Formats: sequence, C-alpha cells, structure tokens
Amino acid sequence: MSEEFYNGFAEYYHYHQASVSRDDIRFYTELCRSNGGPVLEVGCGTGRTLIPCAKAGAEVVGLDLSEDMLSFCRKTTGVENDDIRRRINLVKADMTNFDLKQKFQLITTPFRPFQHLATIEEQLACLSTIRKHLAPGGTFVLDIFDPDLDVLTDTDRELEFGEEPPFTLSDGREVTVTYRNPSVDPVMQVVHCEMIFSVNHSDGKMERLVQEFIMRYTFRWEAEHLLHRAGFRVRSVLGGYNGEPVGSGELIFIAERI
Repeated sequence: MSEEFYNGFAEYYHYHQASVSRDDIRFYTELCRSNGGPVLEVGCGTGRTLIPCAKAGAEVVGLDLSEDMLSFCRKTTGVENDDIRRRINLVKADMTNFDLKQKFQLITTPFRPFQHLATIEEQLACLSTIRKHLAPGGTFVLDIFDPDLDVLTDTDRELEFGEEPPFTLSDGREVTVTYRNPSVDPVMQVVHCEMIFSVNHSDGKMERLVQEFIMRYTFRWEAEHLLHRAGFRVRSVLGGYNGEPVGSGELIFIAERI
C-alpha cells in the first residue's frame, strides 16, 4: 500500500458515516481492559479506536503508514488531557516490516487495514512481524470483512452505491460519500474500490474527490491457514463485535502465539 494512500482524505475519512457508526469501540476498549499491558494498534488511522482505548487506561502505540492520517490523529489527540496524551505514541511505519523493540499484550487491526495488502507474501510478512511483537500469552485480533459473493460477482460496476448521510465539517463544507467498485479480480481476490466524496463548499462551489484503493478479500478458512502459517493459534472467530456467529458480516479472529 502506498504511503500516499490517504493523503488529502484523512479529515473526510474520519467523519464519514461508515467510520463513525461502527460498533467496535466497546469491543476494543474491553479487550484493552481485560488484557492489560501495552497495546499496539496496526493501521491506527485518525485514532477512531486508539483514543477511546487510551481513555480506557491503555498505553497504546498507534502505527500507520500515512503521514496524513497520523497528522490528523495528532490533531485529534491534542484536545485530550495530559494523562491521555501521555498514553499514546504514534509511529509511522509499514505494517509488513517494522521493529518497535517492544512486546505487546494486545495487538489489534481495527477496521480492516490488513485487507490493503494485495499479496499473500505481504500478508504473511505482516503477520510474522506482528507475531514478533506479541508478548507470550498475549492476544492478536485480526479484523476483516466476511466476503459477500453477491457483491463480488455483481457485474454492473459503473453504478455508484451506498450513499451515506451527508456530514458537515467545521468550516461549513457538506460532504456526501458514495462508493464504486470498478473491477474485481477473482483470481487475486482483489477488489478495486473508489470512495467518492462530493463536497459542497460554503461559497457554493461543488467538488468531487475520488479516493482509489484496493481491498483483498479473504475467506475464513484461508485466513485461519494464513494465521497458522505465521505462527498463531486461533482461539475463536466472531461474526460481529457483540459475539455474533460467523456469517453476520465480519470476521474477527482472536489468536495467540504458538
């Protein structure tokens, strides 16, 4: 994944509906409380889950490749009190190859950053690097979506879909988000995605911004196999953040080191 992936989009990404409406924050904050010790969040982005985890008392290292996302996270963290800010350390690094010289009791990947890795080699490199940073007895949470074959086999890819309710930024810009999947590679299991921001400025100017990215979809047993190859044992698999069974839209793997 390119370092420029989120450049110019961090603010829009932070406030869009699919991000602010996710019900995973309680799940991750409870994991922080139950595991104790330091936490590493891989793909921390703008701090949507990282900051609540710090507020819950965790010492959190947030790792991300995008300087734009990290800058927005620093800005968001800056309004918190000194105790919370001291519990947060942000690191710019590639999730497939980093060395923090520290072990963590809990390592998480909220909201699917792992799926920006396009090849098995990148996926295994990421998992192996995470394993090196996981303390004995610690917990690793891999968060990906459960592939929907109806969506993946839809051939009408010119249409935009999933229009979200508009949101308004502090300077008066009103933003509406839609999506498009121009192509799907069923051999590589890669979806080429577009996140489209329609921006209505306070002076009446209209702007259309397109963020392009890829998501590699991974099926449950494939993910379990990857985790095993990388040296993990899967303790449980959830279909949602409230303990739903697999088949509910998410795939959340709770794993430990072998």
